[in-house]
Amino acid sequence: MIRNFAIIAHVDHGKSTLADRFMELTGVVAAGTHEAQLLDRNPISRERGITIKLAPVTMTYGPYTLNLVDTPGHVDFSYEVERTLACVDGVILLVDATQGIQAQTIAHAYKALELNLPIIPVVNKIDMEHAMVEETINELVQFLGVKRREVSRISAKTGLGVRELLDRVINVIPKPTIPPDDTLCSATIFDSYYDPYRGVIAFIRTVSGTFTANAEFRLIATNRTFVAQEVGIFLPDLTKQAELAAGSIGYIVTSLKDIHDVRVGDTIRAKAAKANAIPGYKESKPMVFASVFPTEPDDFPLLKKAMDKLTLNDAALQYSQIGSQAFGAGLHVGFLGLLHADVTRERLEREFGQSVILTPPQVEYQKKGETFLEPVAKLTVVTRPEYVGAVMRLCDDSRGIFTGMDNARQVVISYEMPLVEIITSFFDRLKTITSGYASIDWELIDYREVKAERLQILLNGTVIDEFSEIVVAERAEEKARFITSRLRELIPRQQFEVRIQAVYQGRIIASERISPLRKDVTAGMYGGDRTRKDKLLNKQKKGKKLMKQVGTVTIPKETFMKLFQEK
Repeated sequence: MIRNFAIIAHVDHGKSTLADRFMELTGVVAAGTHEAQLLDRNPISRERGITIKLAPVTMTYGPYTLNLVDTPGHVDFSYEVERTLACVDGVILLVDATQGIQAQTIAHAYKALELNLPIIPVVNKIDMEHAMVEETINELVQFLGVKRREVSRISAKTGLGVRELLDRVINVIPKPTIPPDDTLCSATIFDSYYDPYRGVIAFIRTVSGTFTANAEFRLIATNRTFVAQEVGIFLPDLTKQAELAAGSIGYIVTSLKDIHDVRVGDTIRAKAAKANAIPGYKESKPMVFASVFPTEPDDFPLLKKAMDKLTLNDAALQYSQIGSQAFGAGLHVGFLGLLHADVTRERLEREFGQSVILTPPQVEYQKKGETFLEPVAKLTVVTRPEYVGAVMRLCDDSRGIFTGMDNARQVVISYEMPLVEIITSFFDRLKTITSGYASIDWELIDYREVKAERLQILLNGTVIDEFSEIVVAERAEEKARFITSRLRELIPRQQFEVRIQAVYQGRIIASERISPLRKDVTAGMYGGDRTRKDKLLNKQKKGKKLMKQVGTVTIPKETFMKLFQEK
């Protein structure tokens, strides 16, 4: 008897700690013998204290096989949650009693409701000194429309109430639905990674049939066939099994060496089965874009190979090859947000040994004739009542359009806001004005017309594409002044004058000047006719004028990197 379920929650509400208690109760690991948050196996996850990858584990509880998938809580990794929800049959919705319902609580719950998944509401951290248990239960009752007795109370840290919650999982979450008329194997891929010795290893949710090693299978999207080298489950390490029954969550070793043959969301079927795809996952849409370059141009092939392998494990990444005057060959990469971009950079460096330069992530505008369209998001801010006025002023200053507000112990404020405003300094400013008592979630909803143009940065009349970007009219002067002033500080002095100009809509709106290095051409002259010195100084001026006309400004890579870190 199988139960497939996930834990969903806002960041730091206790998902991974609850997973630890479940694994201890079911004997997967012994209490006191493992690291905390055992399913957060990525070093970056552990250091940052956040889950960045979904993580499955199979547990045995009496006659039941329980397949749990732990999920990230941050908005940038919401696609991991969507993939998880598509392969489970119910969820635990976990809420921290000291914080109440937060933005990602709402977002993840809505995704589960859209899929008609049963939800078990749970209040965690009831043992904490500042826990507001009854108030949090009231919030869940109001939000989900459930009865108070349907809300579980637990402490994932101490294990209080966790066994009773596991019993509820068995009683509330239904067993997998198996198609009665299809005995041939079929499964959906929900994650994968590359093993240099065994090829692509796909994480699958089986739908029908029994999967065994040495059987032949077909990938529907790429029409590739393969012989399974091994099948198994997660304990949480990959553990070989004789077979995977219908309705299970497990893995299959494909032995395929071309990572492009295996795609997240694709269907695996028995080779003899009809080539019909199981409804899979919505393809993720990148929200921000940045360029990634190797610090050494000759390392580009290695960077591209590393990105290929990373996209296999992170299906939300999309990229294409580009070229740059300053850096040579690089990649134009789409991310789900700023944290996603930063984690990707760190994974490239730590997991694949790549030294890279990441330009500032930016939104991409669409162009319709002569008009720019900018991406607009539905923004949800959850905060305390005393901060509502300050939050609304910040949203108004960020070109937001107010759409609604719900008042409870926490206030939920809704705005429609340009995505570029959200991904710049909005969250940092929000944390400042609310003393950290605010959370946000956003979702792209539309592209809307905006007055915008490319802000071009010129050095001695030459446009430097790496410093140029599309900027809305009301932010143009502020951005221009910042970039030109910082370049004046960062670019080393040359043998000639360097003019830094910001051009917007055909006119210069900001400019700076770097004075030339001055060589004393008269240093070796003592006394004598003044006209001799004047001749040398005039000759020097003419030489500098010529250098300014034909010379190339030398911009060290450190200049780009320092500016990119602050833009």
